[in-house]
Parts: sequence; structure tokens; C-alpha cells
Amino acid sequence: MKIVHTKGSRINSLKFVVLAFTAFALSACATTNRTNVPTVGPSTTSPTSNSSFQAPARNYNYTSDVYLNLVVPVFDPGLPIDSSGNLDYAKIQEKDIWPQVRRLEANRFAVDTKRALEQTNAFESINVTPDSSASADVYVLGEIKHSDTEVVTLMIRVLDATNRVWGEKEFSYRVHEGFYRDAFNQGNNAYEPVFNSIASYVYDLLNERSDEEKIAIQRVSELRYAAVYSPEAMATYLSQRSTRNGPRFAVDGYPADEDPMLQRIRAIREEDRAFIDSLQGNYELYYADSNDSYLDYHRETLPVAAAIRRERESRANRQVAALFAGVGAVLLARNSGSAAGEIGSLVLAATSLYNLTGVIENNQNLRFQRQQLSEMGQNLDIQVTPQVIEFYNQQIELEGSAREQYIQLRAQLQSIYELEETPDTQL
Repeated sequence: MKIVHTKGSRINSLKFVVLAFTAFALSACATTNRTNVPTVGPSTTSPTSNSSFQAPARNYNYTSDVYLNLVVPVFDPGLPIDSSGNLDYAKIQEKDIWPQVRRLEANRFAVDTKRALEQTNAFESINVTPDSSASADVYVLGEIKHSDTEVVTLMIRVLDATNRVWGEKEFSYRVHEGFYRDAFNQGNNAYEPVFNSIASYVYDLLNERSDEEKIAIQRVSELRYAAVYSPEAMATYLSQRSTRNGPRFAVDGYPADEDPMLQRIRAIREEDRAFIDSLQGNYELYYADSNDSYLDYHRETLPVAAAIRRERESRANRQVAALFAGVGAVLLARNSGSAAGEIGSLVLAATSLYNLTGVIENNQNLRFQRQQLSEMGQNLDIQVTPQVIEFYNQQIELEGSAREQYIQLRAQLQSIYELEETPDTQL
């Protein structure tokens, strides 16, 4: 018997195949979802927001009774320097570095590192400081080696008040182009994973130190600060030896807690710390003020940076690719008024320009973001509102940037200390 396949039967067969494939796909998805659910029913632990969608954070359990004070100085922006100590603008252009954004990121990345470290609950205090001259037990120094909105590379060095280096490590992270497709990521920091890795690294280094070592670090930190105000009396309690990483300090005796001089210096140090604490609000405000412009800039330039990287990876065909990319950018811009068309045009233009700066200059929205970020990234040191601090019935007036005010404060505290030591002298 001859079977005749009519048009209707072919359509029904096709429908059957589509339905069968859809059912298979859905069952596969359901099976996949089931394997990602470890348990069902009520939980005895507190629920966390978006726990089913986010990677689990590390659980920290600091068991020591000794808590150290940590500071994160503003990062080194990593701008190339020539043999005379000036900015090497030729290399800045060659590496496609935007200095204003680097300076802005130097402050933002210090705040990001602080926030990640706060999740460890392993330190007495964690503060961002203008530089590494602040008094603390532990220092986390950072340098931006590379940052182009897609890839960020940071060099991190951890050391304590004795000048002992705990560790040095380079951290690199690439943001996937699909990051901003997820609605849960809107307003989130695309670089957050790299700062979580840094915090985990610092935490592990901390746990390698014994309680005895931590107490010794605290004492060295206090004595080094005290020696600034009274070197004749306090420096004698410190020993110092030279190493390839600079001087190494150790405790060589300790004054009695009731020592009047030590008590006065402790009061001064508390005022010093109070000022550093007050700066944290300024750093957070700076971060918040730059956040919208920075995130917009990051979101819009991410596909461009990715396109540039891919094009550079296939440099052997760059001339042909650049030619087609330049033509494609013109055609796409003429034939698409959509947002997708605009982004596609940017990506194609990037492959012909081979640098992010050129793309920014050719896009009106990115030029606006650049202007906003340029204003905030003019200087590495953030501006702080003038303030008056009262200490020992004396008023200390401070103005200028964060670093300038900190220098002024320390100079005034030094004068107050000397005045107390020599009350009959008018300073």
C-alpha cells in the first residue's frame, strides 16, 4: 500500500516534533533546576535575599580575641611615570589610560576594599586614609595595574606596623559582557568579586598570625606613634634593623600604662583616630556622588572594551577588520535608531579605533559621563569641608583636601603637645 503524505500531515508531523522537542527542553530545564535545590521546606536559618540567584559568600569565623586596626590608603592609580618623575603622557596615551578615571577609581577601589573587609568581622576598625602615613596595625596597599571597564588588575600588598610584609599578590577579574543583562545586577558593582577575593586573602593572612604576634604589632604601632611626639623617651622602647623591604621594628621594652607622657600621647592618638573616622563619611559621599556617572560609563563602555580586546587578540587581521568595522559602523548608524543599534555602532567603531578614548569622544552620552567623571577625578586627594576641632580647650581649624587637613591636624596636635611640655613658652 502506498502512503501519500499530504500537506496537512506534514504540518501535523512538524507540530508533533516541535511539541516533543519543547517538552524535552522543559523537562531538561526542570531537571537542571531540581539539581540546584539542595533542600526543601522551612529552614531553621535566617533567609537571605536572592540566595537562590547569587553565589554563596564566604563564611568568616574569626576566633581570636585580639582585633587589629586596619587602614586602606587611597590606591596608587598606576599612572606611568617618566625618568624625571613626571607623568609619562606618551605611555598614558599608548596604554589608553584616562587619568581622571584612574584617580577616581583609586578612591573608589579603596572604599570597595574597605567594604569587603568589613564582611570578615575580623578587625577592630577599618578606615580609608589619604595615604599610608596614618597610624594603624595593618595596612592594605593597592595599585591599579589595569582597568578598562572589562578587565581590572590590582596589585595588593599587606604589611603591619612592624613593616613586616604579610603578602603581595596580583588580582585580576574580567567582567562578562552579559553582566548588565541580568536585572539583579542593575546598580551593582561589576568589580565586586575581585574585592571579595582581596578580603579573603587578607583574612587568611591575618589568621596566620598568632595572638602574641598581634599584640606585639599593636605595641609597635603605639610606640611608633608615641615616638613622633617624644622621640627621646619613646623611641628607646623600639629596636630597629634594616631589611631589603626597609626598616623592621620590634618592641624592646614598654612604658608603664600610668606613665603621664604615654597617657597624653594616647589622648592625642585618639583625636587623630577620631579625625580619620570622620573622613569615612567624606569618602562614602565621594563614592555616592560619582556612582551614577561611573556605573553608566561602565555599562556603556563594557561592550566596547570587550570588542577592543577581541580585536587586539586577532591583531594579524587588524587592517582588514578595521576597514570592515569602519564601514559597518557608518552603515549601522545610518540604518538603526535603536539603542541596540547605537551600542552595535559603538562596538564596530571600537574595532577600527583600537582604543576606548576615541570611542568616547565620538559618542555624545559617553562624552557627558566623561565630563562628570573628569570633574571628580581632577585630583587623587578628595576635597573635604572646612572644619573646627576642639582639643584640650583649643580650637583647631582645618581646611583643604583630606590629606591637607590631616597634615594640619598632626601639626596642631604636635604644637599642643609641646605647649603642655613647656607651659611657660608661648608657641
